[in-house]
Amino acid sequence: MIVCEIDGEIAGNCQIVFNNKIKTRHRAEVMVGILQKYWGLGIGTAMFEEMIRIAERRQVSQIELGYIEGNERGRRLYEKMDFVQYGERPDAIRFRDGTMQKEILMIRKMHS
Repeated sequence: MIVCEIDGEIAGNCQIVFNNKIKTRHRAEVMVGILQKYWGLGIGTAMFEEMIRIAERRQVSQIELGYIEGNERGRRLYEKMDFVQYGERPDAIRFRDGTMQKEILMIRKMHS
């Protein structure tokens, strides 16, 4: 996990999770979150760059993530970092009012 702090406040964090099982150790999953007031400062890009470097050192061949439909700002960042959509999980998120949203699944193939 990486935490970004600005003036004593946590501005965002990210995490990369590696699989240790032999059949899935070539894969890693990433997550990132940034407080809205810190959007547009390049924090997400910097965190993704570091997670990609870490994944390269661990020799994974693909990085995966999921985001909730409607998160266009996130989608643009993920595409900028060379992630592509490969699927959807319908009704993945249920809100208190009972409405549901799908999760968009993305993958980034690592260069050899």
